[in-house]
Amino acid sequence: MAKKILIAGRERNLSHFVSMELQKKDYLVDYASTGKEALLLAHETDFDLILMSFQLSDMSSKELSKELLKLKPASVIIVAVDSADVAAHGQDILTYAVSYVIKPFVISDLVEQVTAIFRGRDFIDENCKQVKLHAAYRDLKIDFQNRTVSRGDELINLTRREYDLLATLMNSPETMSREQLLDRVWKYESAAETNVVDVYIRYLRGKLDLPGQESYIKTVRGVGYAMRD
Repeated sequence: MAKKILIAGRERNLSHFVSMELQKKDYLVDYASTGKEALLLAHETDFDLILMSFQLSDMSSKELSKELLKLKPASVIIVAVDSADVAAHGQDILTYAVSYVIKPFVISDLVEQVTAIFRGRDFIDENCKQVKLHAAYRDLKIDFQNRTVSRGDELINLTRREYDLLATLMNSPETMSREQLLDRVWKYESAAETNVVDVYIRYLRGKLDLPGQESYIKTVRGVGYAMRD
């Protein structure tokens, strides 16, 4: 089934050209010029990925992402941001988006990035469904079919990348190295980017762990990370 993508952007011409290139790859693409319009479309369609401007006319990407994540907790979100804003907001963007692209960008590079994200997503979906539809560790539960995570009765709101990382760890009976996680979650071939795994492990621990209790994600010194006793 063709993946559905929503572009929410102020620059209509740029969005049009991005849409044309994505459609060449058989993606189904919708466009919204405002955050309000994007939310209306998201209520009607289950989008697989949302590409949005850092600042729309009526709300910021952070505000729009917050509302979108209420509809679909594990949404894939990419933010298009000007280089001047990266230093000030780059880390903050990664708390609610899978990634960001710096304008001006090469459209073919963006399309390649989208394709890589979907390739990694399909890999995890297929492997999780082959093994089981649910998994639990202590009081943490993950529903692979509905892509939800809960701690006891509390639903944990994760970004798509955080969910993918958690699903991979919970679905593995063995300790996973940073290189293995990069390959399965990010589809990176270079080990030079292994620090991104540590960054996202910190994000997950910040959302999952409770004060005074042992972390759900164990660091296995010299090896990697694990979620098992």
